[in-house]
Amino acid sequence: CRMHRRIDRAGGETMSLVRGSCLCGGIAFEIRGKLTPIQLCHAKRCQKFTGSAFSPEMGAKQSALHWIRGEELITVYEAPILREPPALRRAFCRVCGSPVPVVLEGTGYVIVLAGTLDDDPGTRPFRHIFLGQGAAWNQATDDLPRFEERPPADQRIQPTRTST
Repeated sequence: CRMHRRIDRAGGETMSLVRGSCLCGGIAFEIRGKLTPIQLCHAKRCQKFTGSAFSPEMGAKQSALHWIRGEELITVYEAPILREPPALRRAFCRVCGSPVPVVLEGTGYVIVLAGTLDDDPGTRPFRHIFLGQGAAWNQATDDLPRFEERPPADQRIQPTRTST
């Protein structure tokens, strides 16, 4: 497994570069910038999308996502809103079904699932959310912070403010 790389930019600044792809290799992308720590979401919808006990989610600025190939292979599914916006949006490769990064509408961020990365993102899990919906066959046994539902609003990616 490759570690994330640092790229020198003009003025001596550095930024991270992490690559990712789908199972069939038809879609490839890069994140050129910071990724948030990994949030482990145990919501039923996340279980359905990943086929697993939880979804290992990270955020990155939308401007940091660069499609290398296969953008035309992406299909986006938007589930109905259950309680409050935003709607659950998931993007995947229409050939192999692998999840790929998806825009979190109204925030300027994309959601990236850790398992889609080809490189070590340099970040680790920092919390569990929606444990109240957790799979009966899986127990979180670590010492990470836990939330039965969503974390408090001040601990989530916030919508961008638009001037009117």
